[in-house]
Amino acid sequence: MSTSQGATGEPRRSRGRPRTPGAEQRIIDAALEEYGEHGWSGFTMDGVARRAGVGKSTVYLRWQDKDTLLTDAVGTHTGDLGDVDTGSLRGDLHALAVKLFHHYREPAGWAALRVVVDTAGAPEPLGGFTQAVTDVLADYAVQMGARAVERGELDGDRLVFPIGQCIFGSVIVQNLTLRLEGRALSDEEIDERASILVDLILDGART
Repeated sequence: MSTSQGATGEPRRSRGRPRTPGAEQRIIDAALEEYGEHGWSGFTMDGVARRAGVGKSTVYLRWQDKDTLLTDAVGTHTGDLGDVDTGSLRGDLHALAVKLFHHYREPAGWAALRVVVDTAGAPEPLGGFTQAVTDVLADYAVQMGARAVERGELDGDRLVFPIGQCIFGSVIVQNLTLRLEGRALSDEEIDERASILVDLILDGART
């Protein structure tokens, strides 16, 4: 965080970031929880401020509107999903599936699912944050597919997106079903489901 000298010689914080210690992370977490509960139509900066325990002015110091706030929040919590490079396509897909199972049961993942639903049902684009969700997921599929092609595991990149869609689509549907049933998977169950899913997809791709 940059500082400059004020008239009294004391450091003066630059504008554009929350001044309350720890406020930025609390605001981002609160934004995802608010969106997960209320969706786009019920999401307000006031609601985020109340949930984060800060003044509304603290939120506006960093984010000018709810679109910019949600874009940052979604990007912050999906950034490590693609941090996978096991050396094989099977390993990458398995690791990604496991991460997604965990991600979609957290507030950030649930908010991302609501983004997809809200966007699909909206007559016009809701904001830049919706593109942030779709872009980051597409990027992960491209990166994993490109490495697989280089290693000779895939014959060209025509299957990259279908494989990515199968992983994301299946995990999303399974998490929605689990949410409706009111239960969560153990780490062992997640690992087993990820293995079954990846085997099914790669066997189909070879065929």
